[in-house]
Amino acid sequence: MLVSKKQEWELYQEEPAPVITTSKPSLNTGLRAKCLIVVVLLALIAMFVTVRSEAIIRAGYDLVQLKAQLIKAEKENELLRLEIAKLKSPQRIQAIAANELGMVVPPDVYVINSEHQVRGEMAAGEKQNLWSSITSALKNGKTEADRDIKN
Repeated sequence: MLVSKKQEWELYQEEPAPVITTSKPSLNTGLRAKCLIVVVLLALIAMFVTVRSEAIIRAGYDLVQLKAQLIKAEKENELLRLEIAKLKSPQRIQAIAANELGMVVPPDVYVINSEHQVRGEMAAGEKQNLWSSITSALKNGKTEADRDIKN
């Protein structure tokens, strides 16, 4: 008879590969919040610097414009002063008086120069002296005026 040998068969089973469980990394919300705050702060600082520099530039342009207006006003003021000086000139006034108003310049001008000034009461002799000098000056002026009329 046949003896049957027991044969051993080894069965190889594939072992399943060990399952590596990778857990999702946990979200670090604290770090994300800090990064977001830093980015927002940097953006605000950049905006502040931009707005400030724009204000400085605008002020510079305004300053240049005001200086130009000041120079223009000073030139206009100088022209007006020159025009005032021209209008006040004695030659212009004399020409207007002669041409438009028909005035004439007198040929001779007489001035009485009194050496005595009247202050308070004068002595009687001083009053007589003053009076006689005035009357003699008037008589001389009258005779000279008559002489000019006859000529």
